[in-house]
Parts: sequence; C-alpha cells; structure tokens
Amino acid sequence: MLETSLAVKQISPTRLLYQIMANQRVKKSPYFGEVLRAYRIERQLTQEQLSERVDVLRTFISSLENGARQPSFEMIFRLAKALDTTLGKLLDPVAEKWNKK
Repeated sequence: MLETSLAVKQISPTRLLYQIMANQRVKKSPYFGEVLRAYRIERQLTQEQLSERVDVLRTFISSLENGARQPSFEMIFRLAKALDTTLGKLLDPVAEKWNKK
C-alpha cells in the first residue's frame, strides 16, 4: 500500500531504491527506463552491447527502457557498472522525475 510520503507524490531516493529492491510496483513507471536509455545513448552503446556487458538478453534491456519491467537491486548495480557510472548518478534523476510527477 502507498505510504503517506508517496500519497503526496514525494519519494526519497532511498525509498525508491527500497521499492526497486522489494520489486514493488506502485505503477509501471517509465522513469528508470528513460534514464537508462539516456545513459546508454550517451555512452554510444546499443541495447545489444549493454546486454552483453550485464549478461542479459537484449529484450530485457528493451523492456527496462520501455518501462515494462523494473530492475532488481543487483541489476541496478550491474547496469551502473556497465555504464561506468555510480548508483547515485543512475538513480538520482529517476527520483527527481518521480518527485516532479
């Protein structure tokens, strides 16, 4: 169930990370996928190249980018490493988008 902080459309990066870790789906949100796609394109990687770096199918990367799936905590770590960035840099824009909603 939604907590009060979510009811007023505010979510901390820690809470967002907790929800991803717990694989809770408040809504299918495109925010993580938008950020993931932007980092992938900035790094000039195809979905196939990124999928090879994190050892998943290309279709999994596609489903993350289009918001159909949400990543596990482990997958977020793997994606950050593959994109040569930190967890904070990957998740902070997601939290910002969520809070502006």
